[in-house]
Amino acid sequence: MRFKKAIIGVTAAVTLVLAGCSAGESDDPVDEEVTLSVWGWNPDATTAPKYFDAFEEENPNIKVDYRVFPYADYLNALRLGVTTSDGPDVFGIQVGAFAEQFAPLADDQASALEAEHGAGWSDMFVGADQFNIDGAQIAVPWFDLAPVGVMWVNQTLLDSLGLEVPKTLDELADLSAAAKAAGVTGFAMGAQEGWANLDLFQVIANQIEPGLFQEAVTGEAPFDSEQFVTALTVWGELFTNGVMPEGALAMPIYPDVNDIFNTNQGVTAGFIRSIRDTTLPRLEQYAEQYGDPSLVDTIFMPYDFPAFVEGAELGSLIGGPDVGWAISKESEKKDAAATLVNWLTSSETAMSLLSADLRSASYKEAPGPDLSTVVTPEQKAAVEDLLARSKNLVGAREVSNPEVKDALIAALAAVAAGTQTPQDAATAVQTVIDSQTN
Repeated sequence: MRFKKAIIGVTAAVTLVLAGCSAGESDDPVDEEVTLSVWGWNPDATTAPKYFDAFEEENPNIKVDYRVFPYADYLNALRLGVTTSDGPDVFGIQVGAFAEQFAPLADDQASALEAEHGAGWSDMFVGADQFNIDGAQIAVPWFDLAPVGVMWVNQTLLDSLGLEVPKTLDELADLSAAAKAAGVTGFAMGAQEGWANLDLFQVIANQIEPGLFQEAVTGEAPFDSEQFVTALTVWGELFTNGVMPEGALAMPIYPDVNDIFNTNQGVTAGFIRSIRDTTLPRLEQYAEQYGDPSLVDTIFMPYDFPAFVEGAELGSLIGGPDVGWAISKESEKKDAAATLVNWLTSSETAMSLLSADLRSASYKEAPGPDLSTVVTPEQKAAVEDLLARSKNLVGAREVSNPEVKDALIAALAAVAAGTQTPQDAATAVQTVIDSQTN
């Protein structure tokens, strides 16, 4: 294995060249040796070798040349590379606006999926529909994001302060006040970044009517309705009732809020977290990263968010694939590319590797994440419940239309800052939705 620098336009990327491994068996071997160019941001340079080395061992006639990019550089590099024969044969992709943008450049994999898995293949992958653009299956989901809809709690800090997990918005405000009096943050959340605001807003909206948000942003239901005006009103109240920390509008999630929660300075978290936080290796990582050995003893637990409205329907989760694999229309090695995509997304070996990485595979027949390093039985039970629930999402996390997404983010920022009323914000978003769907 060797590393080299690749310059694509003005974008620098690290190229990871994976050499051939020992021969192995393949169900559908490629007759002549080929080398696939694969681009992505995830897996990174540390974790990629075990996947592609294992693939090469089981498919000795297919070699993989994997270029891993920082995510901030990936989109620009892909825009330039995927339109030429010198670009990737296979490339990683995300749901939402990302998938919409690159859909015209990706092969429709529906026929290959049906040949491999049968007519019901779409039901075998969580979030497969989120990669179906205008009737074409432009990518196959690999593994899922942590689901959005649970509030992570530092149980150790909560217990030390003599507090209880909040069940209502008023109780969350009371917890925030008590935590502030103790010199820590009650609700660790920053509102500088639109993605985090949109996640939390969807939690509120789904408590009012699960699944309605995705219908509204695609023009199938009105966004300027009472439900969303109520959700926007609650969103605004978070900034006036003491739930949001002071200065939240200027506070980024990474690194600021993330560091607060990781270092026993935040009782609850309003942003997406990973189940890895329940494992000993992650706690040891935090202890080393922050220079505080006591962090190894922290117990993080997932709970449903408190009821933000009366009559709230709790427990709804949104999410979808974090990474999917697409095949470039420009590729001249599509049989080999299809073999790789199928192996990554459904082979027994790849699914076992994802499990060991505590990744939740999109393929429903795959084993779940390996929870052997989770610290306590209570955490393990909570994570198992969360993973089971995440197989039945009420909607996608991502908004696929970039104009609608931008309008939502702007509306949430304006309501939070008090420069726009909830009704006016809902009307503004509806105007953009109408312009995109009519």
